[in-house]
Amino acid sequence: MAAMKRGKDMGDLLLVLGWGGAAAALLLWSPSVGEGVRQGLAVCASVMIPSLFPFLILSDFLGRTRVGELLERPLGGLMAFLYRCPRELTPAILMSWVGGYPAGARVLAGMAERGTLSHEDAGLALTFCVNSGPAFLAVVVGAGVFGSPGWGLFLFGCQLLAGAAAGRLLCRRRTIRLRPGKGRSACLPPVTGFVQAVSSATSGMLSICAFVLVFSALSRLLARWGLLELWGAGVSALTGGVLTPAGAVCLGTGLLEISGGCALAQALPPGQGALVLPFLLSFSSFSVMGQLSACFGSHPPALGLLLRARLLHGVLTALLATPVLWARFAAAPAMTGRPVLAPGSGALLGALCLMAMITILVSAVEGE
Repeated sequence: MAAMKRGKDMGDLLLVLGWGGAAAALLLWSPSVGEGVRQGLAVCASVMIPSLFPFLILSDFLGRTRVGELLERPLGGLMAFLYRCPRELTPAILMSWVGGYPAGARVLAGMAERGTLSHEDAGLALTFCVNSGPAFLAVVVGAGVFGSPGWGLFLFGCQLLAGAAAGRLLCRRRTIRLRPGKGRSACLPPVTGFVQAVSSATSGMLSICAFVLVFSALSRLLARWGLLELWGAGVSALTGGVLTPAGAVCLGTGLLEISGGCALAQALPPGQGALVLPFLLSFSSFSVMGQLSACFGSHPPALGLLLRARLLHGVLTALLATPVLWARFAAAPAMTGRPVLAPGSGALLGALCLMAMITILVSAVEGE
């Protein structure tokens, strides 16, 4: 008991010291923090909101109306075979495919909130419902780093295969099941579902942007203190120089916040991007893991399982994609003159998504 009490006291002391250190950093290096926040705001305005917000609306709409049930009919068998999961998870898997990191998580969180899934099973389903969206991969990664959207779509395919394998490995000891007597909940009319989806997606988008700002500020602070440069030199030395210091800094930045890592990758030779991005995009970053946890409110997924899932997904994607990308781009020079996270990257797909939703809404109003 005495040892447990001393351990708790030490933990409390470290917590207080950590809070004090954060407060001191905000006071002493406030210009760097402000610069990081401004960089995060720029990313949110130019990339995150245009490309992600429409998909958050779409994912909420999918979970609240009959659209999810209609999609489950033709695709549920395939999803159940690939992921060994109930057919009812089809909407969450589809949204993770097309909408980017938090879109599938929001569908799962809605199912847990309505009682269709236990919070534990919803967290388990996150092992295979987290992907980078195809629009982001094609525009920012494919065209911006490797010179062609096709390479981004190649990475997307590798992510899907790795996600299915990771889900099977991590879920082999437990089967995800619907709660007894908690089948599909009553669906909302399209108009009501659309209104609630917009409201819910707005609050979700604010939460996502908040995590981007926090980790952008943290990344800027670490760069200001020279810790990212030190990390880059150390990791480069461990790899025998195969990964350059700049590539290692890109990796470290991306582990904190994925969009910042992708921005740095656009200034690197494609061969360095081939070494870093396959793992990084599937790992998703600590910022994205915070976003995923925030989707579940007061019942976040188990941190250990979430971290293992992201690490395993990253490693499997790297095993599939890195050899191909390295063979193609190892000797390629850096591509210059390309925009870093250009405004509107991925927004075309989002605009099409909004147009489709408006069409659904108009059809529903006309039918009433």
